[in-house]
Amino acid sequence: MTTPTFTQAAHVALVVRDMAASVAFYEQVMGFERASERREGPPEARHPRQLIRHPDSGLVLGIHEPYERSNDRFDPQRTGLDHLAVTVADRPALEEWIAHLDRHGVAHSPVRDAGYAEFVSFEDPDGIAWEVWLPTTGG
Repeated sequence: MTTPTFTQAAHVALVVRDMAASVAFYEQVMGFERASERREGPPEARHPRQLIRHPDSGLVLGIHEPYERSNDRFDPQRTGLDHLAVTVADRPALEEWIAHLDRHGVAHSPVRDAGYAEFVSFEDPDGIAWEVWLPTTGG
């Protein structure tokens, strides 16, 4: 029996505490553009949402702000998502991201070397972890 396949990721949905602040962060810091206005989801979900799209990669984020949310920050130690990573082409592009994060006042890690990639980690306003990832030839 073969495993079914898929062609690409459709979107990643993130639950946030403040949709406007999160959308602004992703637009200003990550370069996303609005793909839709804020809209209500299915009545049973009680999750208003807004789609944003990264123009170069095509990555779509669904930003959800549930009416009955916990208001706690993201915690990668809980079961579920650990982090999201985006790839850059070369070391100058990684350095450009570091300078960009600094200009926007976004705290980030130093460049880390995993042996098979170098990366910089940072968080969105809800503590959702992101990495800017540069694959290397090692490992």
